[in-house]
Amino acid sequence: MKIGILTYHAACNFGAFLQLLSTVEYVKKRGAEPVVINWVPKDFEADYQKRSSVEVRNLYAEYRKNYLTLTRLCRSSKDIADVIREESIDAILIGSDAVIQHHPLRERFHFPCKRIFYIYHPTSDRMYPNAFWGEFAKYLNSIPMAMMSGASVDSKYFYIKGRMKQRMKESIMRFSYFSVRDEWSQNMVQYLTDNEINPPVTPDPVFAFNYNALHLVPSKDYIQKKYNLPDDYIIISFKVCPKVSVDQQWIDEFQAGAKQHGFACVKIPYADADSFGSIEYNVGKVISPLDWYALIKYSQGYVGNNMHPIVVSLHNGVPFYSFDNYGISVINGKATNGESSKIYQILKAANLEYNRVFVGNPNYIVPKALDVLNSILTFDKIKEKEFSQKFYKKYVDMMDNIFERFTSILSIHNQNSN
Repeated sequence: MKIGILTYHAACNFGAFLQLLSTVEYVKKRGAEPVVINWVPKDFEADYQKRSSVEVRNLYAEYRKNYLTLTRLCRSSKDIADVIREESIDAILIGSDAVIQHHPLRERFHFPCKRIFYIYHPTSDRMYPNAFWGEFAKYLNSIPMAMMSGASVDSKYFYIKGRMKQRMKESIMRFSYFSVRDEWSQNMVQYLTDNEINPPVTPDPVFAFNYNALHLVPSKDYIQKKYNLPDDYIIISFKVCPKVSVDQQWIDEFQAGAKQHGFACVKIPYADADSFGSIEYNVGKVISPLDWYALIKYSQGYVGNNMHPIVVSLHNGVPFYSFDNYGISVINGKATNGESSKIYQILKAANLEYNRVFVGNPNYIVPKALDVLNSILTFDKIKEKEFSQKFYKKYVDMMDNIFERFTSILSIHNQNSN
């Protein structure tokens, strides 16, 4: 079986690359042939080129060349359909990641002040219809498609009405399998399909990385020697933009407290933004996705922004404290705790919400540095391990369901063609 994988393969983003690599290695282990659909809309390409340096983009291009089998470049859904025929691809696996986005016009109005507003214009990969929603299928006679742990990323789906809602429902109904990464996205799919589809909430593939791709992860000895790191270290990683979650005084207080307990502090970068602060150890501005994974895997704790560091921590039994920079801060005039955040959804499922603060809250108060350090030192690793094992089982069940449906549909197609 030849499986085309469609996701954010071209993004310069640690998590995006790792979840794709996890899926690719899993497909290989199932005895199938993975092929990554090289769909890169021009506006998306221009956007990520602005976000990442030339050095980072070149590194990711080299990693895609070394670890992935890519189709020829596709700019449109029609191109994807042509490639599916040319490559004799049997089925399409879409996801994981923010692949079921749509941001209605009302959501995109922003008011910096009462008399001035602007309209945000997302790139085409974030607006329906696009290839992530299976738009290419209309150019084909038939092909099984699975949506794996799709996420809507704070889309205010309740503003989607009328014909647009009906069209999105029709697209969802074309899928042979459909799952989502969080409850917000689950509610969106239920809303769009008038409750005909209640998709399961399933894990990000990085929750299975050690099972699928551990042979690709650098050793701890290699990482320590390459970056000149001590045995015991805690990672601190805060994004400079859109706003910094803490200040340098906070970082200094955290480092001083960590040092008293025998831990050094290490600063790691983002692929699409600078990291904030002066920290004792700094691994540099450009590192590979696999080195980034290993740095977290072998650490004694992670403190900072973004989702995938939390996923890597959970998967590897690493204590963490999340300064959650996702989620809608205000809905219908009411402040929220970022319930639409993918981090919130994961930690809620793990019963580890107390290791998170929502930085988007209008009344955000920075937690004390030593309180955050104490949460790392007293972290409930047993609860973390139990959750990780539970989520891995969910992942296995999801992938078994996808392959069973692909196999069944293709078997019927083959019988009909004979």
